[in-house]
Amino acid sequence: MQNRITINLNVLTLDRLFDVAAIVEKARAIEDANIDGIVMPDHVVFGGNVTYPFGGWPVNPDDSWPDPITVLSAAAAVTQRVALITNVLIAPLRPAPVLAKQAATLYRLSNGRLQLGVGTGWQKEEYQACGLDFGKRSDVLFEQMQACRALWYERPASFQGKHVSFEDTWCSPGLHDTAGGRLPLWFGIAPSAANARFFAEFDAGWSCISPNPEFIAKGRDTLEKALREQYGITRPLRIRAAPPLVFDETGAANVEKTLENFPRSIAAGVTDFDFPMLFFIREASRFDAVINALGRIERDIAFYAN
Repeated sequence: MQNRITINLNVLTLDRLFDVAAIVEKARAIEDANIDGIVMPDHVVFGGNVTYPFGGWPVNPDDSWPDPITVLSAAAAVTQRVALITNVLIAPLRPAPVLAKQAATLYRLSNGRLQLGVGTGWQKEEYQACGLDFGKRSDVLFEQMQACRALWYERPASFQGKHVSFEDTWCSPGLHDTAGGRLPLWFGIAPSAANARFFAEFDAGWSCISPNPEFIAKGRDTLEKALREQYGITRPLRIRAAPPLVFDETGAANVEKTLENFPRSIAAGVTDFDFPMLFFIREASRFDAVINALGRIERDIAFYAN
């Protein structure tokens, strides 16, 4: 049982408040503020008429979405401790060998600080723009991560699937000789019994799209039941999610009031909290105050049981 949580900052909109180049300066500040991880979400392109299917976020097709691997590489160069997290990278939009090379390179550059969160996304237009079949995205993701694993840890690697195939292929740098374990994986997918295969195959954590503790607890129970009954896996599932947000009179999410929801989220199984900068920092002048408040959050799970 994990006895500590992590506090991470999702930096989407940082470039809208400052500039894309500000990630260098702000990454240092995030680490200095004692935040555990820098989180980058992903969209490659947007169609002109899209609606976010999960609610709570107005989608503007011309919003800025910097490439996660590029941004986190810049952050890696100016930090030493903070985790570098994709949450989530729409993996099927990238060929498996390309993704394997990008992830392995960043993992090695950052001395093992990359956590690779992947998912299938929800926007059909992205797949169409990349010439890919939206309907096959789940099976593509599963095979893709199997292929990446082979490229990371086998020398040479071979893989045969319906969507990805190669023989006697070398991916360098790889991860076969890294000390301290394997690249941590997270899947941002629906918590269904059918999707338990992802967590069983890759020993991965679940990145939940919803901050609702009731949804999280139900999803955790579904996945852990399937893992236990179908695969004989009894370990607790690591869960990444935002906390349920509480907004103040200015329309911004309030850190202190949001913390009141932590006991419910932790009881539901959340181990890694991602705070969306989009809602907490609406003005550039609030950046330092908010990250310092996040850095002071207590990490001991027992603290929230009192």
